[in-house]
Amino acid sequence: MNRIEATKRKGSIVLVDMGQEGMYYGRLEEVLTPPKKTWSGKVFITGVAEVPDLEASHMLSEMKDAYVTVPGSKIFAIDVEEGLTYTESVRHSIQSVINQLIEKTAANEEAARKWAEIGSVYGEVVLPKAFEDEATPTDPEPYVYYRIRKDDEGLPYLEEEVSMDVLELEGCPFEFEIERKGTWVPVSHVSEFIFQTEKGKEYKVKEREYVRIHTEQFQPFTILLNELEHPARESLLHHIETYGFTIENLANCHNRLLYELLQADGLTSFKGVNFITLQRPGRTLFIQHHYERTLHEHHPDYVYDRFECTSDDGERQISTYTNAVPKDHEA
Repeated sequence: MNRIEATKRKGSIVLVDMGQEGMYYGRLEEVLTPPKKTWSGKVFITGVAEVPDLEASHMLSEMKDAYVTVPGSKIFAIDVEEGLTYTESVRHSIQSVINQLIEKTAANEEAARKWAEIGSVYGEVVLPKAFEDEATPTDPEPYVYYRIRKDDEGLPYLEEEVSMDVLELEGCPFEFEIERKGTWVPVSHVSEFIFQTEKGKEYKVKEREYVRIHTEQFQPFTILLNELEHPARESLLHHIETYGFTIENLANCHNRLLYELLQADGLTSFKGVNFITLQRPGRTLFIQHHYERTLHEHHPDYVYDRFECTSDDGERQISTYTNAVPKDHEA
């Protein structure tokens, strides 16, 4: 942010990057522009965006209601609304760090166990005693946490801070959770920074806030269900239930449609087959899902789904769903 933009943003909330001492929200009170020198700003700190390094944790108490004067290179423009108190923002930021540390720890422990299994082929390898004393391994955190980021056009996207994976929000099929007053609230994305609950209540998130996604949603079968329109989804689940199976009996799901959508790069027509296998003692169910998708810019997309279900004892069922007649699809 240059001195001209800083002058325009006087009185607005900005982001102050203090490096190892943390990152803070604050109100830009004064813009100091001495001639032939870099500008600096006087900021009244209102909240914590990212906690400092552990060794500098004392800054959390020192920065509350503090005025700081910092070089302009450490001040960044950000579009946020004041919502959390300083204390709430500290708690939220600390909880986010704890969640990330737990996730990393679980991943590292799992990797260590796998290496121990591999190493045992070559001779004795030793896991730390803490690993061996655990009655059951700690389950990995069932959520992936993303920060809200903003691109050059001001539109939001999600960034996972451990792997740096990026997830586009526009058109994203996942269900999200956002934190409000210490509770994670299930929501879906509406547009830009707006999310909505199932009952229609809307929330506007801020840049750098966290949202989380349950890892189950990344499973190929869950993604397949989300891709289906409601009648087709109900038909598939009804078939599974009719054969005496539940989702818990899922053995394998080959989601070709997901692969095609990820590789689309301008394609507007998709056709193929997904394969689903469910198993329980004494019985196996095999489902072929034949699909067609044609994307249209100015009218509804063409959707076709055909489910061919066959059990290993010869029972067979077929159902078809489409949202348009073929001639509409070809037009």
